[in-house]
Amino acid sequence: MPVRRSWQGKKSIRRCHATSYLRHCKKRDRMIDLSFSVVIPVHNKARHVAASIASVLQQTRPPEEIIIIDDASTDDSAAIVSHMTDPRIRMLFRDTPGPGGYAARNLGIAEANGNWIVFLDADDIWHPSHLADIAAAIARTPQVGCVATRYEHVFENHRVASKMTSALASLEGRTAYFRESLDIWVDAGECPIWTSAAAFRRDVLEQAGPFPAGKAVRGGDKDMWLRALSLAPFTYVPKISAEFHRDTDNKVSKMTHPDTIPILVETARRMLDNVGADERALLRRLINQQIGLYARFSFKSGTISRQFARNLCMPEGVGLFVMIEALRLMPVALRQSIYRAVKGA
Repeated sequence: MPVRRSWQGKKSIRRCHATSYLRHCKKRDRMIDLSFSVVIPVHNKARHVAASIASVLQQTRPPEEIIIIDDASTDDSAAIVSHMTDPRIRMLFRDTPGPGGYAARNLGIAEANGNWIVFLDADDIWHPSHLADIAAAIARTPQVGCVATRYEHVFENHRVASKMTSALASLEGRTAYFRESLDIWVDAGECPIWTSAAAFRRDVLEQAGPFPAGKAVRGGDKDMWLRALSLAPFTYVPKISAEFHRDTDNKVSKMTHPDTIPILVETARRMLDNVGADERALLRRLINQQIGLYARFSFKSGTISRQFARNLCMPEGVGLFVMIEALRLMPVALRQSIYRAVKGA
């Protein structure tokens, strides 16, 4: 299905981006536009989608519109949504399912009317104050382009709050630019932004370019967040306001195997020539960190790709190179027995 807006994702010098962005901020700060468009991609989530949409309808700060993209579902997902009568709900359809929901999100962004795009996956939940918390954060830091909140990992029998370092918590009420955002990401060992607990100004997403539809089956969210963080300041809400349901139907993370280089690595490498020395060092660490993460995901599988070790940034990645190659050359049965022993512990 064609989209109406074209993406404005052409490369330019970072200094030009910053100058243009600051001019935009001065104009916008006189009047903050807090119109929210919620984008929800749906692919075979019949058991969960009603609860997810209900959590949006129960927000104390209501959104202006709720865009639901049925990504070629073959179950009753579309029928369940079609029976919802709230006038803010708008349903779009795609003929071919896109891995990771990336193409569906791109369509939702292109069709959105709000100044802020807020994402929710169709098997996750917002607490009633989620949008109000985001709106308050924007009001405190009107120059911000990206907002994230804390969330909970919800498993069948327990819950775990998302990791929040002191540096990340310190962003409440203030903003971080790219270098600090990278520092927080690398120091924590995981991305400070999770899709269903994040909001972005629409022009930031349009300038960053689309989600990598057709280029990745997983990891595309972090690739988008890296591009967005390079363009606009980031702020954080330490309050838990969303739930990441880990044991739901049809989860991409459980259906795909990370046997290729994360797409974020390609994006980070392209950025290296257009950033300062501090940012360049952090991007190199991020590249190694993401490759190491995917290599660990592959630990239990039959093969570990040679590309993991070959794409590390050197000399920083020497230790990781040795570890990955040792695991790759280890007999599969031994590697899998070690994995089972570690998981059992």
